[in-house]
Amino acid sequence: MTEFVFFDYPLPSDPEIRSIWDQISALRHEVYASELQQYQVNSEQQLEDPGHHFIACMVGGKLAGYISLNPPNTQPFRVSKYFSQETLDETLYSKCGERLSSTYEVRALTVSPEYRGKQISAQLMAYALKFVLQVEGTDIVAMGHANVVELYKKIGMTVFEQHGIQYGETLYYPMYLDPQIARTMNAEKISEFEEDEDVCYHGGKSWDTSKFDFGIRDTLVVADVLDSPFPPCPEALHVLREQLERCCQESPPTQCEELIETIAETRGVQSKHVAVSSGSSSLMFSFLPQLLTSTSKVLVLSPMYGEYSHILTHVIGCEMTNFVLHKENGFEIDADELIRQARQHDAVILVNPNSPTGVYCSKMSKIVHQIQDESNSPTRCKMIWVDETYIDYIPEAQSLESLVDTNPSLIVCKSMSKCYALSGLRVAYAVSQKVTELRRFIPPWAVSLPGQLAAVAALKNPTYYNEQYEIIHQQRTVLSDKLREQNFTVLPGVANFILTFLPEETQHTSSTFIEACKEKGVFIRDAQNMGVTLGNNSVRFAIRSSGENERIIECVKEVLSQQ
Repeated sequence: MTEFVFFDYPLPSDPEIRSIWDQISALRHEVYASELQQYQVNSEQQLEDPGHHFIACMVGGKLAGYISLNPPNTQPFRVSKYFSQETLDETLYSKCGERLSSTYEVRALTVSPEYRGKQISAQLMAYALKFVLQVEGTDIVAMGHANVVELYKKIGMTVFEQHGIQYGETLYYPMYLDPQIARTMNAEKISEFEEDEDVCYHGGKSWDTSKFDFGIRDTLVVADVLDSPFPPCPEALHVLREQLERCCQESPPTQCEELIETIAETRGVQSKHVAVSSGSSSLMFSFLPQLLTSTSKVLVLSPMYGEYSHILTHVIGCEMTNFVLHKENGFEIDADELIRQARQHDAVILVNPNSPTGVYCSKMSKIVHQIQDESNSPTRCKMIWVDETYIDYIPEAQSLESLVDTNPSLIVCKSMSKCYALSGLRVAYAVSQKVTELRRFIPPWAVSLPGQLAAVAALKNPTYYNEQYEIIHQQRTVLSDKLREQNFTVLPGVANFILTFLPEETQHTSSTFIEACKEKGVFIRDAQNMGVTLGNNSVRFAIRSSGENERIIECVKEVLSQQ
């Protein structure tokens, strides 16, 4: 479980705060003495922070990082020890003007090496910004080292790179932030972090703009979520239109019996191994807390769909390990290394094809088999969860559903939103031998009557959907080519989305680019928070209709030309 703890120094008489303080001192010694060599290494391996206000990020009781702040009444600030008065007058103090009496200083921002690249710094800065605003601070000053200067620029800090000083092994710059401007620039990000403990961010910000005014909604291009641009099959629409009144007033079959039988028949699995619910998120929230505990050790891909890491860290509170995928390798899975690490964990969760990378792993059947193979040595892994939400887009892909009969550890989860155009109806299913025990955690009437009717019709009409997938593949190629013409780096995809990286020459970050597009009615997904190796230039586009894709490109051109 991740939590943010606020406290001041001198410390209150609280053993928990004292424990956090000791961890902060140990982390400061590790980073500033051992790593950066700015202080002498000492035998106690403790280096106390002389700040006044502290915000600590704790993950499962362990310090992941912290930020310390000095209030105006502690001036002169730390920066005055490192930069001359002339430099400060020319840089920071010229920005503060007459407001030094309400200026706060970021004394330190430190993240444990094992948690770097996981947005801890950004969250700590967001909480610090909120704190300064709450106490009516007008300005923020700091000094930041060159290795992470892009982080500070990203939240709106002015970095005076022409006034760098060398201290130990690191180059430092004076930095300034206007809290009011930063709040405007980072409003969505701050809101996202505020909600992070309770909900997982999914995109879908277009609803904030349109509300339920579908006239407004018709003017927008919604490419930040992966809803299908094509309608459900005609048979599904027909039954919904014919039975609309009943869909509104009659309760559906309690346990979705006919839908389960249809899934079993069309997928070639046993009905006793099938469970359905209102979307894959519902299945995750129903099943994963029953399968795992706070002591579980779980391996997940990174980048990967964020709902899983949210449930593991914020709902279950277990230990999660990222199996990191790298851009330079095309975000491909190293099968042998994945197998090795998975066997050392209690569970592994995989998405195939993966989102946001759009990479399909054809070796998944082999991976599952070898994780469970005990012919040479025992495996610790007793649960393999594979999310196949996008697999139907790939004609030659092999679903793992058929392996369930012989593998009691395997759970295959499949949303019917993306491939069957049923996002609004919320239908998904899981196939596993574990379903016989897990089904009792799904409430009755978990799928609405229109959801059950449409899902049954969709499963019985694969020809229609295969034709739609072909159109998606064509449109994905066209959109990818046009983005490359604008100097985007575009990863090859297999489903209804593509992961891209902004042109190197642009001054935009992914967040500023997303905001600029949103102002033009085009909603695109900022991908930087979807994985530890995705930087602040990563953007995911959903594949929409031909006309919408053209509008996306026109919007991209306008945004890039207006810098």
